[in-house]
This record gives sequence, C-alpha cells and structure tokens, in this order.
Amino acid sequence: MTLNELRYVVAVAQTQHFSKAADACHVSQPSLSIAIRKLEEELGVTIFQRGKRQVEVTPEGEAVVQQAQKVIEEAEKLTYLKTLQKNPLEGVLRIGAIFTIGPYLFPSLIPFMRQHYPEMPLHIDEDYTENLRKKLLKAEIDLAVLALPFSDPAIDTMEIYDEDFMPLFYEGHPFAEMSEIKVSDIPNKNLLMLGKGNCFRDQVVAACPNCQSPTASEDNWVVGSSLETIRHMVAMKLGITVMPVTALAKQTDYPGLDSRPFSEPAPKRRIILAWRSSFPRKEAVQVIAESLQKSLAGQVDLLPLK
Repeated sequence: MTLNELRYVVAVAQTQHFSKAADACHVSQPSLSIAIRKLEEELGVTIFQRGKRQVEVTPEGEAVVQQAQKVIEEAEKLTYLKTLQKNPLEGVLRIGAIFTIGPYLFPSLIPFMRQHYPEMPLHIDEDYTENLRKKLLKAEIDLAVLALPFSDPAIDTMEIYDEDFMPLFYEGHPFAEMSEIKVSDIPNKNLLMLGKGNCFRDQVVAACPNCQSPTASEDNWVVGSSLETIRHMVAMKLGITVMPVTALAKQTDYPGLDSRPFSEPAPKRRIILAWRSSFPRKEAVQVIAESLQKSLAGQVDLLPLK
C-alpha cells in the first residue's frame, strides 16, 4: 500500500471516472487502474463498482475512501510543517463561497490578497452550502464562506459579519417615494425569488410576513436561478425582490433600478468562515478572516474575530 495508491482512490471517488482521475493524478489510466486493483486485492475489498459510464463507491469502499483521505491529509501536514519554517502563508488556498456571496466577495477579496499576500494565491469555488460542506470534508477546498445556520462536528467556524437585506425595485415603483420600507410592505405577488434549496431564499421567506401568510402562494412568485438573473428581471419591471446589501454595492452600474433600506429591525444574515477541524494552516484562516473584513469594510457590520 502506497500514498499514491490512496491518492488514486480519492481521485476516482471524487471524479467518479478512472480517466479523469488519471488526468488529475498525472498518470496513465492503465497505471491508475492497476494500482487500485492491487490495493483492492491487498485489502480484500471492492472499493469501486465499475460501470460503462460511471464509477460508484461501494458501501465497503466508502470507509476506505474516507480513511485514505485522512491519511493523505496527515501526510500533507508533514509537508506543511516544512513550509511553515519558511513562510506559514505560502501556497495556494482553495476557498469556496455560496452563490449569493461569491460574486460580490471575490472581486474585492482577490485583489486585496494579491496585494498583501502574493505568495498565497486563491483558487475559488462557488456552490450550494451542502456541496461546499462535502467539499470541505473531502479536502477538495480548504475554507468556505457560508451563511448561518450551519453546523457540522468536523468543521470549525468563525463569525465574520452581519449583512442587511434590502428591497430592490425599478424606477417609478411606489417604494421610491419612501425613505425606508417595512418588511410587511413586501408583497407576495410579483415577488422575484431564488429557487428552492437556496439558503438566502429561505431567509427572505422567514423574514417576510406576507410570504408566510395563509393566503401567500408561491405560484405568485417568479423564480430565478441567480441574483443577477433576478436583478435583470427587476429592471424589466417583472416584479421586485430582496437582495443582500453586498449585491447592491455597485448599484450605480445598473440604471433603472432603485433600493431603500428596511426599517428596523431590518432582516439580515450572519456570514461565517468554515474549515475542517483538521486543517493545519490556522494562520491562513486568520488572514482570510481579517482580509474578508477589510475588503468589505463599510458595506457590512463586522463582528469581533475569535
């Protein structure tokens, strides 16, 4: 049993494809297949169920994949200890964010990191919360920027900032005559919302009394796949929506749209930084947390870092 064989197992589990896994490991497919077959014979376990188009991890193989990932991560810690003696903030950092954060965070975070920490480039990923959780546990990413609620015993978190919600509407809408808007003023008709399964949608629904009333019907909503799609639908006067305030930071770039703050208590969400409990680069976690706050200063309510 070798470390490379374990890497091959993890790669196949992640890609569900022998050829793609071989490419990711920079070896030929026959070499990778032979190595995995050798490991299966050595362990007496069939790790993968091989199909014509897809490879699936067997129930017995799932335990092997999980243990292989732990061994690889522990081996990487040894490499990190060597790097630590030179520069604890050196090396690529893989960071993910949910779809309603990434587009408004990364364009400011990446230039900040390039200026202040050029030896720690970021590889970014955008996905849903549950997918990012799985990627953290599989060490496919190192950190993730998520919204509460979130909990996993194998993942540590740090609260970073609170972000207000704001209504977004088109010019000429009655809301334009108001200095602030009550949450109860948000209608349940012609409301533009993200699709089911998005945590931001769930938070807006929870904060909006009309959305929860017995007479409210999701049939009256227009559903979009992203905040940017919804923004353009508002510009076409198809309805109004609610956005996180960071999505409105460059509102002047979108003529024909307008927004107002909610009256207090305004709905908001709390944003956290998450990482595997076993992730060794604690200094990098702290740097990212501080950099997130600096790159968003003035837009959100920053929280004390602990």
